[in-house]
Amino acid sequence: MNDLQEMLQLNIDEIEPESVKKLEKKRVLHNILKKKKRFTFRYAIAVSLLTCGIGSSVVLLSPTIASQIPIVQNIVDYFNGETTQFMYFDDYATVISSMQTSNGVTIEIADAVYDGTTVTIAFAIESEIDLGEPPLLGNPIETNGTFEGGGVTSIKKVTNTTYAGVITLSPELDRRSPRTVNLSWKPGRVWNYETDEKIQGDWSFEFKLKKINVDRTHVEYADTKEGFTFKIPNVDISGYTINIPFDMEMPSKYVLFTLPYSIVFEVTDEFGTEYEMLLNGASGTNKHKAEGSATFSNLQNDSKMLIITPKLVHKNEEILFDSFTVNTPQNYTK
Repeated sequence: MNDLQEMLQLNIDEIEPESVKKLEKKRVLHNILKKKKRFTFRYAIAVSLLTCGIGSSVVLLSPTIASQIPIVQNIVDYFNGETTQFMYFDDYATVISSMQTSNGVTIEIADAVYDGTTVTIAFAIESEIDLGEPPLLGNPIETNGTFEGGGVTSIKKVTNTTYAGVITLSPELDRRSPRTVNLSWKPGRVWNYETDEKIQGDWSFEFKLKKINVDRTHVEYADTKEGFTFKIPNVDISGYTINIPFDMEMPSKYVLFTLPYSIVFEVTDEFGTEYEMLLNGASGTNKHKAEGSATFSNLQNDSKMLIITPKLVHKNEEILFDSFTVNTPQNYTK
């Protein structure tokens, strides 16, 4: 029995009620609404075929309906197993479903999440030819009129001509956390670096994202080691990410862009679980100061407390700063 037949035969009266947590209720509601948006057109087509008869040999889809059929299903699933980043992506993602074709290459923006600090975008590419593994995109994403402060793009080959991708970026928001952000993306070209073939295109995406619910814990942390001072005003926790904004003062002999150390944070919980760092970047505010933020993946293991440790690392050398703890909001315990 296929999914459509099961759906049509479902008897709601036979479903037994079950007590669930508040967060689980939100997840179920979100997934129902999301699937409804994404699959309505395809079920409508299927029902039409059943009504009109399976014997029909040709089905013509209008451009509007065709544009709603995703290139790749469940994009972030292709990255699960390699990262914990997308464990709860579907619970918080906004459905974008915007698709454009230029010069034989179709790009679809499927879903996205904005947590007040970080933006994560799931997208797909379909081409008439092999674009290599992975293809490279020309231009970065613009947020509120400014190009991203830093980001990571991951692309996986699904078939010879189809790709699943995720962009994680930390926009330049000047330490603000607006309720919504306006995003603009004009990739410009898709480059097969294996063959050096570049396909130019006029794809142009414009969309808005609303910030998901975020709990801010004020910590007012400060610690100095070997002339370096870390200051962390707060930690922002959502069901999707953990964000740690920081300021760092350096000894007079150092400047940020020639600093031999990497700025690293270690985040664990009371169970010893190590959390994956997704993004970590800083910019120089003046000659011997820097500000930035580090983003970690979602809470796990019913954790009630996070232990955060700043570090400066250079080859085999490590400057370890004092750890501090943050109680996790009860809303996000799994």
